[in-house]
Amino acid sequence: ADLNDILAERGACGVGFVANLSNEPSFNVVRDALTALGCMEHRGGCGSDNDSGDGAGLMSGIPWDLFDDWASKEGLAPFERTHTGVGMVFLPQNENSMAEAKAAVEKVFTDEGLEVLGWRPVPFNLSVVGRNAKETMPNILQIFVRIAKEDDADDIERELYICRKLIERATKSASWADELYFCSLSSRTIIYKGMLRSEVLGQFYLDLKNELYKSPFAIYHRRFSTNTSPRWPLAQPMRLLGHNGEINTIQGNLNWMRSREATIQSPVWRGRENELRPFGDPKASDSANLDSAAELLLRSGRSPAEAMMMLVPEAYKNHPTLSVKYPEVIDFYEYYKGQMEAWDGPALLLFSDGRTVGACLDRNGLRPARYWKTSDGFVYVASEVGVIPMDESKVVMKGRLGPGMMITVDLETGQVRIE
Repeated sequence: ADLNDILAERGACGVGFVANLSNEPSFNVVRDALTALGCMEHRGGCGSDNDSGDGAGLMSGIPWDLFDDWASKEGLAPFERTHTGVGMVFLPQNENSMAEAKAAVEKVFTDEGLEVLGWRPVPFNLSVVGRNAKETMPNILQIFVRIAKEDDADDIERELYICRKLIERATKSASWADELYFCSLSSRTIIYKGMLRSEVLGQFYLDLKNELYKSPFAIYHRRFSTNTSPRWPLAQPMRLLGHNGEINTIQGNLNWMRSREATIQSPVWRGRENELRPFGDPKASDSANLDSAAELLLRSGRSPAEAMMMLVPEAYKNHPTLSVKYPEVIDFYEYYKGQMEAWDGPALLLFSDGRTVGACLDRNGLRPARYWKTSDGFVYVASEVGVIPMDESKVVMKGRLGPGMMITVDLETGQVRIE
């Protein structure tokens, strides 16, 4: 896909999340997310074989119990969870190319002072993959790395972000460069996705059927692509976001991001800003570029909600409520409007950094987003109601997001904010 494809891309995807307010990892959260995802098959597209989905995926917390069980069977020590990063990696189909790619990845980690603990082949069921998707299906592995030189959780995430950028730079001239892709590389979150129908995501990735796969939250996404050929890396969620809609200002956003590359600085990067560039990729989709911009802001010290407000501001001028009750919100938007142009949709965005999970609707308000909270401590957001069997007597709050609205769940405190 090139820039012309990006400008033409349209979407009507199905998205949502499940969050446990007690921050208790459980298999039930993952199961509910897969159930909801399966109910959104009608929101996705299929290839000419009527079996290869445009894309489906799930983001969750890292299932450490599952990985520790695998490690013990492999004779490895249990993972030091606060200092271990997990990468979900698509690798070249060709065995020799895959070996070269793995060596290149390991070299960057080693050069950065990280310890490569091992590679895990991701178990899957090939029988549920469509013909077209099989032809382009990558090798799928997970890499585990130990980050000993950092103690702060945010610094660990920044180090992994830098490593991914360095890997992209080190491999860009390789013949297989387009076949190497990190779905995720984090010590907090992981993403399982592919060129699949939503109904079969949980059947394809056998991990998702394993009751040791536990998470306090899960974001799910079913992709509908009308003007670009589906590809495994373009399935969502991306590394931070799940996006329903399109970005109609993408060309201007990419140009402005490129124009600022030389001047963007932050003390959190310790003088390594040059290694983060480029900030955008004209060959990627509009969703992927928005995700890259959000990730840059997040890793630079912004909260997820703050990053979303900067990227997708509400229609704040002459807003009767904001101007009277929340003038500081208007001040926020006025301050940042010269630093970041709005990424205009229509767009519904779901996001998580592993500590906060949320959803926001852009100022156009043209994508559906329903939310509900239950008495047993769960919050759900979905493109439509009815995707999860629900005892209505347990619902203590429900509604829909309007233009410019956001819902966030702080997994560490259990606080839910709708604004």
